[in-house]
Amino acid sequence: MKGKVLIAGAGDAVGKRLAADFHRMGYAVAGLLFSAGEQAPPELEVRLEADPLDHAQVKEAAAALGKAWDGLDILAVNVDGTPAKDWKDILDEPDYARLKWAYDFNTLGALRIIDAFFPLLGKGRVRRLCLVTTRGSSNNDTRDCIDFPGHISRAPLNMAVNQLFNKWRPEGYTFRVYCKDPEAGPEAAGAFAAEYFARGRSNEPESYKHSDENRLVMRDWMNIEVPW
Repeated sequence: MKGKVLIAGAGDAVGKRLAADFHRMGYAVAGLLFSAGEQAPPELEVRLEADPLDHAQVKEAAAALGKAWDGLDILAVNVDGTPAKDWKDILDEPDYARLKWAYDFNTLGALRIIDAFFPLLGKGRVRRLCLVTTRGSSNNDTRDCIDFPGHISRAPLNMAVNQLFNKWRPEGYTFRVYCKDPEAGPEAAGAFAAEYFARGRSNEPESYKHSDENRLVMRDWMNIEVPW
């Protein structure tokens, strides 16, 4: 067994692809589902449920995983709470209720998960935090205004992970940020994500430009670096 990975958000297309690819690579896979109606990937060794809006539920799920496993090598956070696209753009009257919900689910929900499962990550050998985000979360590379609440909610999450990187990289933790393909069908959703999350990157101090260990990098499904 290469290690133990938790996929938070294992019930959507990206989560299922992550579960299948990590299992194929020889990892033990646990999955956190966000609702009872989600179909769990067959590769899961441990199945958990929690609403990302409910911190108590998320902490209970982390406690349950702690009873099953003594540590966690990779925590992959895949939170996508905007299944219906919002076609409003920055010039339209904002839907503040939708903006608030997207921030609470996508940003704070992901941070609740990280907070709850981080102690288990500290007991693992690899200690790697991985985030699934979107290209639309990039301040410099957004290509459309579709799903404006989703874009806005993921940009602060990216920056929060950047702050976690600044705090925890000196302690030996490593980080990966993956931008999923918004047009990919179920078979291609999450392509390259597990390989990117599992792979060691350049650690040479003189190779800063190509090091994904000593700076926080966003990469897409083609391994292309996405500007912040």
